[in-house]
Amino acid sequence: MRRAGGWLRRRSPAPALALAAALLAGPAGAAGPASPWKNAPERFVLATGIPCLYQKDTASPTTVVGLFIGGGKSAVPQGFDGLAAISTRILLEIPDEGKVQDLMSQATRLTYVCLEDGAAVVIECLTEHLENALKVSAKIIQDPLISGLRVGRAKETMKAYGKMEEDDAVTTGRNTTFAAFFGGRGYGSLLYGTEATLEVIGRKDVAAFVKRSFVKPNVFFGVQTDLDPEPIRRLLERFFDGIPDGQAPEAGRQDPVLPDDRDVTVTKDTKQSFVGRAYALPRGSLADMARGVLLETLLGKDPGSRLWGLRVDDRLAYAVDADVTWMKTSGLLIAHLETDRSRAADAAAALERLIDGLRSSGIAEEEMAATRTVARNRFLRDTEAKAPRLRTLGLFEGLGLGPTSVAELFAAIEAVTREEMEAYVREALDPSRALRITVGPGPGASPSR
Repeated sequence: MRRAGGWLRRRSPAPALALAAALLAGPAGAAGPASPWKNAPERFVLATGIPCLYQKDTASPTTVVGLFIGGGKSAVPQGFDGLAAISTRILLEIPDEGKVQDLMSQATRLTYVCLEDGAAVVIECLTEHLENALKVSAKIIQDPLISGLRVGRAKETMKAYGKMEEDDAVTTGRNTTFAAFFGGRGYGSLLYGTEATLEVIGRKDVAAFVKRSFVKPNVFFGVQTDLDPEPIRRLLERFFDGIPDGQAPEAGRQDPVLPDDRDVTVTKDTKQSFVGRAYALPRGSLADMARGVLLETLLGKDPGSRLWGLRVDDRLAYAVDADVTWMKTSGLLIAHLETDRSRAADAAAALERLIDGLRSSGIAEEEMAATRTVARNRFLRDTEAKAPRLRTLGLFEGLGLGPTSVAELFAAIEAVTREEMEAYVREALDPSRALRITVGPGPGASPSR
């Protein structure tokens, strides 16, 4: 049931969603294996005592290695926003020009990512150059030069990234949502910090964070490669033998708490407005995650999803999306749209009616089947390349789910019945649990030219 534009009318998104599902599903009668990939991920432990999540993929002669470090934003003390990102970036500071030239000449790429419950440094290269890439990278990562000058450069980079985030209404909406649910600390801290927090962070803070986090019990490797496991095992044991022993830092539990004021507005002089609804979701099991994945797909993934009508039929949005972020304690669902600043109020009302309509109207069997297929195939499409698949499997491992979790998640998605999903939708999207977020010009703002 969709409601928009001030009247109630019946629409069925299932045909469009079913078409998308059919296009993604491939030839009729094709049956997928228990694992979604030809070679399932496996987990072994190196002689150094560090776990390794390995998957063989012969589609290309390339290798991606990730060193995952527990903590991420969840480990950031209050008032030190940006510390995790700075500390992870420092691990990739190349000390001399010669090493830069070596890596560039072999097309080796070093990147980092910092998430809610962990961070990773990632090495991507042609497999023929893997030995040299690991040799050079391991020395940089295991013996970082944490100087005041380097920390200062990292802070300037964080300021630039933070400014880019401030200029993006969707990112601002996401940051605002997390800050509201987590009180502006840990998960709710700003990844790249603020002017005030970056001013506070010094070399000693970064060195202490790295020393506390970068210990054997708090790290694991992830590898996507066309090589067999033994060569990978030997190279990692040979070059990464300098990660210190220690005790994994204790991570305090941080549950999302809906604030007393459930209407959050960020006033910004933008041409478009962000209008969103956010909900905390349970994450006690893979069954919870399966229902959350289905909900984000049903709401806002691909043409034919429920939110799509606000864009195509009602022309109230430039873009729509629904996205779940999974953490150790929970999930956080944000359904949003981007609309013209003059139509933000209408778009917000339409979004409210759409969510209420989904809760009351239920889900047709055809739509439920299509949603399962789209969710499954979207996951495969998003993890087709080695680097994004490495990050996804690393996320799952960091959440304590293990190498078989993707296959188990797919099975859990298939097991969710329409009746179970309808009950989940009614509970998850309860209006009393909703955070309403708006980012854009304040009331009475003149049209932007």
